[in-house]
Amino acid sequence: MSHDHTPPEPTAPETAPPEAAAREAPASRAAGPEARPETPPARRRTRRSRLRRRLLVGLASTVVLVLGAAAGLLWLAADRLVHPMDDTPLNTRVVASAPGTVTLPATTESRATGTYGLVWHDEETDRRHHGTLGPVLVSDDDTVTRELTADTPPAPGAKAKVIVTVWNSDPGRALGLDHQDVTYPGELGPMPAWFLPGTGTTWVIQVHGLGAGRAAGLRTMPQLHDLGHPVLGITYRNDPGAPRDSGNTRHFGDTEWRDLDAAVRYARDHGATGVVLLGHSMGGGIVETYLQRAADTSAVRAVVLDSPALDYRATLDTIVTGLGLPAPVAALQAGIVGLRADVDLDDVDALAANRRTGGPKQPVLLFHGTGDTVVPYATSAAFAHDWPDKVRLVTVEGATHTGAWNADPGVYAEELAAFLAQHT
Repeated sequence: MSHDHTPPEPTAPETAPPEAAAREAPASRAAGPEARPETPPARRRTRRSRLRRRLLVGLASTVVLVLGAAAGLLWLAADRLVHPMDDTPLNTRVVASAPGTVTLPATTESRATGTYGLVWHDEETDRRHHGTLGPVLVSDDDTVTRELTADTPPAPGAKAKVIVTVWNSDPGRALGLDHQDVTYPGELGPMPAWFLPGTGTTWVIQVHGLGAGRAAGLRTMPQLHDLGHPVLGITYRNDPGAPRDSGNTRHFGDTEWRDLDAAVRYARDHGATGVVLLGHSMGGGIVETYLQRAADTSAVRAVVLDSPALDYRATLDTIVTGLGLPAPVAALQAGIVGLRADVDLDDVDALAANRRTGGPKQPVLLFHGTGDTVVPYATSAAFAHDWPDKVRLVTVEGATHTGAWNADPGVYAEELAAFLAQHT
């Protein structure tokens, strides 16, 4: 028996074939101190897919939020259109005032030639005041100083706005004209109105626009009175002091025309042998809707329209464009306004209605300014173009919405007098 005490030689590690070594080399390098295990392709695709889904979900959520916010703003904006407005949003401030004058920041409105109103807020009494702006006295790049007739001068820094409503009271206090406060029987109840007696028997019925009130008609009342026409300045449903419907909502003539119909009957019952309808802005739209829908319009001798709302979709498009918003917003806003007002705006489209029925039956005198940023001048131009034998369009360059009288009262009075002399 032999005892071999020589330790066995250590076993050499197995050497991988060259092909295997080549295959394992990348894995060996990846195991280095700064390397990371390689992500399988399937896992990479899954991670990219999840990332895309998250991005799409985030983008969709953002779009929904933006659209929701926009819809909310449009809903609020529509509220200003469909509900009666007793307050005018103030968009400037008084720089300084002195007896008989006021200084305002230089804007298109404060520089405008003519006679205007100025409304401002008195913070001490929390009340609004109204004055009459006369000619521009001094102007520079920053400010405009104009004549101001007012019982109470505005304080420097007071919020204010230049408006086309020159006087903001009744015919007696504003103009010294004898008048009566009357009511005529409307569909919803007694409707307040101002009545100025005259020597003639052809009455002029004035229909104000959205948020303007009867005071809008004070600009033409002295002339109409001098010409001998009795004048009836009416309210309609949902006006301050007038009966309200269940929604207290403007319907852009879709229901208000019935109040005008009642006013015409009142005039005939009280001695009118004929009437002239004078409508401002939405009041013009009400006049046109009345003429399309009333059963009997035989008393109407002539029509006077001032910046009339003949196509509400075009009006909303003009307003939206003026705010710098994209065109699709106008279509969305039209839908919201129609929904809030519970009216199809196509049903109160006077341009389309006249084209369907062969045009106006009565002669029309139409005033419109090229500077109107509310109701587009183009709609009045289209109306006159369609019916040149019936419609006389008086274009006042640069005049703002219902501001033709303010910008050039001489031309306004001359055209109005000649038209009434011819057709009444």
